[in-house]
Amino acid sequence: MYNVLDVSRYIINYSIDKHCGMSNLKLQKILYYVQAAFLVELNRKCFSSDIIAWELGPVIPEVYYEYKMYGRDNIPAQESREEVSFDSNKMRMIKKEINESIKEVDCELIKRVVDSYMNVTNPFLLVQKTHSETPWINTCNNGVIKCELMKEYYANNRNKLYND
Repeated sequence: MYNVLDVSRYIINYSIDKHCGMSNLKLQKILYYVQAAFLVELNRKCFSSDIIAWELGPVIPEVYYEYKMYGRDNIPAQESREEVSFDSNKMRMIKKEINESIKEVDCELIKRVVDSYMNVTNPFLLVQKTHSETPWINTCNNGVIKCELMKEYYANNRNKLYND
C-alpha cells in the first residue's frame, strides 16, 4: 500500500503533464475510483486511509486538508514535500523531492482511472456520479465507505468504475 498523499501527488503531476488541471474536489473523486480500481483489479487497497462519505461525496480528509488552501483552483505541480525530522531531540522541517515510489504496474492502473475522468472539467459532475452509486448511498453521512462495498459494487459495475 502507498501513502495517500504520495498517490495524490502522482495524480496531480500526471494530470498536469497531460495539460489537465486537478482541483481538490476532483482529486477526491479520482482517489475514490483509484481505490475501487485497486480493489477490483488487484484485490488490494492502493492506500490505507479511510474514505469518508461527506456531503459532496467520498473524501479522504488527510488529502482534503493538505490541498484545502487551493479552494476550487487547480492544485499546482507537487515537486517536493516537507517532512518533520527529529535529530538530537530537535525537530526540524526537511524539504524532500517527491519520490516516485509507486510501482510501474500500479502507475498504469492509476493512469487508467485518471485518464477515464480527465475530460470531466466540472467536478460537481463527479459529485453527482458518486452520489448515484451504491457505496455512497449505503454509507451514513460522515461514515467510512467500506472497501468491501466498493469492491462488490464496482466488480459488478466496471463501466461505472472507468466512466464508460
